[in-house]
Amino acid sequence: MVDTLKYKEWFEAAKKDLKGAKILYEHDADYGLVLFHLEQAVEKYLKGYLIAKTGMLQEGHSLIRLCKKATTFDNGFRKFIKDCAFLNGYYIETRYPAEEPLISEDEDVKDGLKFTEEIIEFIEREIELK
Repeated sequence: MVDTLKYKEWFEAAKKDLKGAKILYEHDADYGLVLFHLEQAVEKYLKGYLIAKTGMLQEGHSLIRLCKKATTFDNGFRKFIKDCAFLNGYYIETRYPAEEPLISEDEDVKDGLKFTEEIIEFIEREIELK
């Protein structure tokens, strides 16, 4: 299966992850799982943005790398690197058992939700200016 180069489809898939994260959070699901879906939403939005700008799918899952790549098109992405680093930890750490599990709290989820919505809004504004 080949991933699509239609950036809007990446945005739609990301919105499903965001919706899923919100539903899980409202139903008291594991915070790490909620944050994993937020990480996925941000990753898909960044990949969609980069597809729109380059016509190419970026490999890998590092939000930090994807966000830094996005700064080559808009320096405004720099303000999101720290938050990308925070969410980046939830890609692997929540998927597999670990000797020292990543502990997540309610405040982490609230911060993750806020950041995810901010970067989505930023990317949508940038794409509209295209």
